[in-house]
Amino acid sequence: AESPSPPTAGLDTAKREKRMASSAAAAADAAYGALRTLHVPELSGPVLRYISRKLSGDLDVLHKGDEAKLITTEVVDASIGELLCSFGVAGGTEEATKICCRISLSLGGEGLRETDADIKDSQDAEEWICVDAKSKGVLQIGMECRAKYYVDKVWYPATVEALMSSGEIMVSFVGYGNSEKVPFDWIKIPASEAKNLGTTLLTAPVKIEQVEEKDTKISGQSDDGSNRALSKREIRQLRQKQKALEAMRRRREAIKRAEREKQEAAMRTYLESVATAKKMGKDVHVHSFSMFTPDGSSQLLESAELKLSPGRRIGLIGRNGIGKTTLLKHIANYEVPGFPTYLRVVHVQQECRGDTRSVLETVIAADVERKMLLEEEKRLTQEGKEKKTKNEDEDGENLVARDSGDGDRLAEVYERLQEIEAWSAETRASSILTGLGFSPERQQFPTKSLSGGWRMRVALACALFVGPDILLLDEPTNHLDFPAVLWLQNYLLKYKKTLLVVSHDRHFLNVVTTDIIHLYNRKLNYYKGDYETFAQVRKEQLLAQKRAYEASEAKRKHMQEFIDKFRFNAKRASLVQSRIKALERMEKVAAVEDEAALQFELPQVVKVEGNMVALDNVDFGYDKRKGLILRDVSVCVHAESRVGVLGANGAGKTTLIKLLIGGLEPFRGRAVRNRTIRISCFNQHHVDQLDLDMTPLDFLKKKFPKATSDQLRSHLSRFGIVSALHEQLIGNLSGGQQSRVAFALVTYVQPHLMVMDEPTNHLDIETIDALVGAIKRWNGAVLFVSHDQYFLEQVGKDFWGVSEGRVKQFRTFKDAKRFSYSAS
Repeated sequence: AESPSPPTAGLDTAKREKRMASSAAAAADAAYGALRTLHVPELSGPVLRYISRKLSGDLDVLHKGDEAKLITTEVVDASIGELLCSFGVAGGTEEATKICCRISLSLGGEGLRETDADIKDSQDAEEWICVDAKSKGVLQIGMECRAKYYVDKVWYPATVEALMSSGEIMVSFVGYGNSEKVPFDWIKIPASEAKNLGTTLLTAPVKIEQVEEKDTKISGQSDDGSNRALSKREIRQLRQKQKALEAMRRRREAIKRAEREKQEAAMRTYLESVATAKKMGKDVHVHSFSMFTPDGSSQLLESAELKLSPGRRIGLIGRNGIGKTTLLKHIANYEVPGFPTYLRVVHVQQECRGDTRSVLETVIAADVERKMLLEEEKRLTQEGKEKKTKNEDEDGENLVARDSGDGDRLAEVYERLQEIEAWSAETRASSILTGLGFSPERQQFPTKSLSGGWRMRVALACALFVGPDILLLDEPTNHLDFPAVLWLQNYLLKYKKTLLVVSHDRHFLNVVTTDIIHLYNRKLNYYKGDYETFAQVRKEQLLAQKRAYEASEAKRKHMQEFIDKFRFNAKRASLVQSRIKALERMEKVAAVEDEAALQFELPQVVKVEGNMVALDNVDFGYDKRKGLILRDVSVCVHAESRVGVLGANGAGKTTLIKLLIGGLEPFRGRAVRNRTIRISCFNQHHVDQLDLDMTPLDFLKKKFPKATSDQLRSHLSRFGIVSALHEQLIGNLSGGQQSRVAFALVTYVQPHLMVMDEPTNHLDIETIDALVGAIKRWNGAVLFVSHDQYFLEQVGKDFWGVSEGRVKQFRTFKDAKRFSYSAS
């Protein structure tokens, strides 16, 4: 069957034929891909495989024969048409021609069209090729590519996020963060990826079973490594699981949006109540309230009592995931029934997210009340000018009467702006930042360029700049070095208003707090004194409760034995009845219900002889013109090492670790690394290692595809992640639970050396104890950076101090601390 030339919609025919003539195999590959995209019912299974093999052979003969022909789209169309007619797929020449035209359009038209941007970027065209029907199958989620933006039609670096059932591709533009749907021919891939297609596709079996969801694809292939086709039941289960995950993602996004709206609503509520603040007291006493998780799935507090007093510094403690952060959010958003809304509340979050704003701009923007008042002042002033212009012909007295309400409100706004010192905001913010160690130059840095320690200082500066009646701190010591922690302790000791702080640092709680609230068994239990006092009182309470329970049970047992023995004895009937009544009147003593101790288990490894990693007289600096960061460093890590690294923020601790594990190479000296060992790294920003839109089980499956579900579930359970959390989105877990997932990730490969950067961040006190115990029982080596004094003293056997470019080894924590922070 002869095929007419297909419509090209302005296609440059010379360029198209040049591409098509590269090889017969390439043309056959393209035709095969086009055949599959047609979704013709007859072109499936054996028919399609036969046609593809025959087509490949015929085109190869044409290309290599005595009278070799140029492989153009017309040649491909003619060959396919003959095959379609001979095999009975097409009823005649006309039908075969229509099919061939559709194939040609899939091969050319849109897929091979080169735009002005392609011609302009000739260097890009040599390394990247446009996606067509053939190479579309190469696209995978996470692949780097170039995508055309619909506004300016310019190619930008991007990554593939999802393959849509509509044929479009969801991409995320690198460096800009926005995600867009684009046609597949608006994507370029590296030429090396396209070459991987080869001719093997022509003889590969065709996957018939394929179920497509809205934004994802479910492969018809098993993920257990056997390459077997999934049954309809298994595909249906996968589809249901994906729908459930998508529902959880939507719910999490809805919760985030709701939180932002609640914060804005809370500020409006406060502004409405602030007029009566001077006439009211500063104490908080809510007699009975209940609290649920953000998604409403479980209850966190039941008939609890909340008591806060000015001048008291209260520590809030409890297990990870029990509701500490949720309680702080409820207080900050005025969601606790009966909470006085005229009190200004500021909540410093666990993580301070970075953006493009400067440090100074971020601190000034933290005072939302000032921003809203300035906007209202601007709006009222503008409305007043417009009304004055509009009514300049009206009677003056009527105009004054009409605008008196707006004038009163404008006066109130000016009065409040004067009270909060709005006009000196920049000066006050700069002064606070200077006190926290920010130089004038660093105050102009974008917050996204700062390390975790400096971001936490920004968050603290925001809270201090606002000066709230109730200050809520959630893990304020995370990422802070010892000098910064000491500064914060001294500042909070002078804080005259109410402080409620969540912290895992025992030393910090002992120094700062005057009271402890223990969130346990859906109640808020109050204790006077610091953390050590609480721990002792709690221990004595549990011991007394245990003794009372045992005495009560022994008495009950004795009375019940007497009743059972003489129940049917007429002479002792009166005594039996008396004991029965006494037993009924006895007050029941509750059994001791203490929190079960957590247990972590790290996978044991085969012992390695000699040094694992070592540095010998090493010098290093990122810029030789600016001098060296580390000088003449000689350290080593062996199989039994437990090394704690100390140093101020920016001293070079992370640089030292990167030199040891191979992330950096020294300017001078020698770095020795045992290539047979496995090294795992736990990042202080562990959230960056996790996919928040996946469950812990699915995330580990993605990282370790050869592992079975039972193996991964067992490994997660080693870190206190109960089975109920295996199917929850990681983004819905608490900070401590996310840390446990990160520990499960880095330890699954059974590392010989674990490098941990601030491992105690977000962990509760009980979980830190479990991690300490697990490390003590483990036979591998540990190199860690931490500012938690308790963790350092419990785990470390040796200590490295980093200060002013020098690294010195010590046997005791106190000596290393003195050396590391002497300059601070």
